[in-house]
Amino acid sequence: MPPATAAHPMRFGRFQISPAERMLRVDGTPAALGARAFDLLLALAERRERLVGRQELLDLVWPGVVVEEHNITAQISSLRKLFGPGVIATVPGRGYQFVATPDAPTTEEQRPGGPAAPRHNLPEQRTRFIGRATALAELERLLVQSRLLTLSGIGGCGKTRLALEFARQRLAEFPDGVWFVDLAPLKESERVAAACAAALELGTDSDAPPVERVAAHLAERQALIVLDNCEQVRAGAAALADALLARPGRTRILATSREPLAVAGEQLYPVRSLSLPATAHLDEALAADAVRVFADRARLTLPEFEVDAANAAALVEICRQLDGIALAIELAAARVTMLSVFDIAARLEDRFRLLTGGSSAAARQQTLLATMQWSHDLLEPAEQRMLRQLAVFAGGCTLDAAIAVAQAADEYAALTLLTALHDKSLLVVDRGADGTRPRYRMLETVRQYAQQRLDEAGEADATRVRHVGHFLALAETAAPHLRGPQQIDWMARLREEQENLVAAITCCVQEPSPVDREWGPRLTAATGRYWVFNDIELGYRLTRAALQSDRGAADSKARWENLNGLATMCMHRGHGEEGATHAREALEVAQRLGVVEWQAMALNGLAACLDRSGNEEAALQLFQQARDLARASGNAMVLSYILNNVAGVEFSQGKLESAEQGYRQSLHLARGRGDILGTLITLHNLVRVLVAAGQHDDARVCASEAETLLRGMGDSVMRLELLEVVAGLASSLGEHDIAARFGGASRSRFSDAGYSRPSVDQLQLERLSANSRRALGDAAFERAEAAGRALDLDAAMRELREWLHCGA
Repeated sequence: MPPATAAHPMRFGRFQISPAERMLRVDGTPAALGARAFDLLLALAERRERLVGRQELLDLVWPGVVVEEHNITAQISSLRKLFGPGVIATVPGRGYQFVATPDAPTTEEQRPGGPAAPRHNLPEQRTRFIGRATALAELERLLVQSRLLTLSGIGGCGKTRLALEFARQRLAEFPDGVWFVDLAPLKESERVAAACAAALELGTDSDAPPVERVAAHLAERQALIVLDNCEQVRAGAAALADALLARPGRTRILATSREPLAVAGEQLYPVRSLSLPATAHLDEALAADAVRVFADRARLTLPEFEVDAANAAALVEICRQLDGIALAIELAAARVTMLSVFDIAARLEDRFRLLTGGSSAAARQQTLLATMQWSHDLLEPAEQRMLRQLAVFAGGCTLDAAIAVAQAADEYAALTLLTALHDKSLLVVDRGADGTRPRYRMLETVRQYAQQRLDEAGEADATRVRHVGHFLALAETAAPHLRGPQQIDWMARLREEQENLVAAITCCVQEPSPVDREWGPRLTAATGRYWVFNDIELGYRLTRAALQSDRGAADSKARWENLNGLATMCMHRGHGEEGATHAREALEVAQRLGVVEWQAMALNGLAACLDRSGNEEAALQLFQQARDLARASGNAMVLSYILNNVAGVEFSQGKLESAEQGYRQSLHLARGRGDILGTLITLHNLVRVLVAAGQHDDARVCASEAETLLRGMGDSVMRLELLEVVAGLASSLGEHDIAARFGGASRSRFSDAGYSRPSVDQLQLERLSANSRRALGDAAFERAEAAGRALDLDAAMRELREWLHCGA
């Protein structure tokens, strides 16, 4: 058997500290002791000849992590409960010392390889293992339930390191040893069993095949076999595992592979990327495994490296861009001797040239590119082609999109290829909360590699044309539904595909573009209403770019829709003068084409922009012209929008009764058409008028209806607007703490999203907010407002719902 390499146990009377097993025994029985407490105990016991200061203990037990000193006190307290008060001495202001006298080692312990040390051949690790606490706990649970546990995941995600750490922690559970079998050097599957036999030192004095010798040897033993890097000899690893599982026994197999072994009884455990911080806040960054690994590896070459408030955001961006892939993060950290973290973050678009020079013994992991190449070469040609084609998708795709763009024969052929890529850890399947319409996506590192292969294959332009064509068809199918009863479902569908829509429009407006010149304007025309309610700043930029790429084009529906849509976006962004320019152009196109309802909509847009610019009288005249044209065209939708805007002007003029009547007429038309967004806009405006008129009960009823409509909508600026108008209602009812809280939840978010309020709404908001501030006092108002800002939007909407219904 291979010689044992673990350190000898230390005995102190009834107590035995076993470093290799990471275990404390009391009278021979394992004691319940947390990982940090054991680390602290071991640090003191190994340095028992001297005093150990608090800072040294922090560095030893919590390396690379900022923690408070009271953590040491807490762990010392738990150790004293086990050992009694006389084992660990405290020197006030200086530190601690382990004062128990060790027993003399036994003869067996003095002998190298004596039976006291666990038997294993696990390779010594040269860097610290960081994080993965949840994964280690889950693996412990799963190994009890299954004799074959396979860690799967993309190359470089940390499968081997996790397997080794887990195996090392389980040494005490396998009296017949833990044996590591590295399959990476093998090219032929037939050699797997022989490699395992060599690791077990079974010798060659038998004529039996290696697989039978290994199975017979382990049949009566309790051992753990670690089969590492199975993917390129998968058939051989599966055959060996199958032979071992065919015999009853207590031996367990822990395998690592980029794809499952597909053996009956196999338990899969997908190894996720290192945990990433939710925000760039320093405390969150320091707690994330990805950042901790980067910092630890960076200190190997730059000992003074620290994570601080100045570099935390750049570090978080690096870890996110690299998908939390452990190897990629370690290679990036190695660059800190020559580049700042800001420089590294800025160069990640060229990550395969940047992330080189790793010192791993395995050539396939010396660069990020080599790791991806290793995975790619294990694919069948049809799988390689599918991988390349999927690179054009941004944010993933549905099955239908994959079929269309990758030109699969049918959905079953596409599913076969997608399943193969998923099983080989190159594709992630995301399932929605309702389990419908799963999406398939690649990590960004995989996508960039696949994009390179797509370009090298000369398939990029043709694939992008199919991608743009597919999403143009989707957008134009969605467009007529964005103003009708199904608008919420279609808005959600486009929201799922927003990144693909952006990629498609960007492809259309770039120079040179492989697609038809008119596709870009058609795409932005079809999605204009979507952008208004979901990402107005992005929609504005894309629509402007599409119009500029289409300069000199003939009049068309798409050109009119883009000009009119751009005017609407400018108006909502508070840029009335620019919007008026686009609205006038839209009106001219509509007049030349002779479409009356388009003329009505363009006049409505022009009037709204003039109103935002402070020219109420001119706006009202144009609104009235637009209203006459809308009635002549018989288009109830257009008439609803115009009536809403006319009422807005009347509200600003203090004509509350007339404004209320106009809003109610608009609301009737919007409800009749099933226009949910139009209904919401008018309900919010009606709440404002009713609050101004002191009709609080009616205002609450309208707000409650709006809240009900918003429940199935997901993220939308409409939620922010409802919070704002309900804050006004609460203030007018004298519930000033609620008013400040809801105002805090909405006010900055509304402007941050790129929206500007009409002057009448802004004045009402400021007046009611000032009333609440006077009633509460500055300090109490600001506390309530800050509490509202701290709420996430879902929580704020839940509170709003409760408040509305409690007062009903």
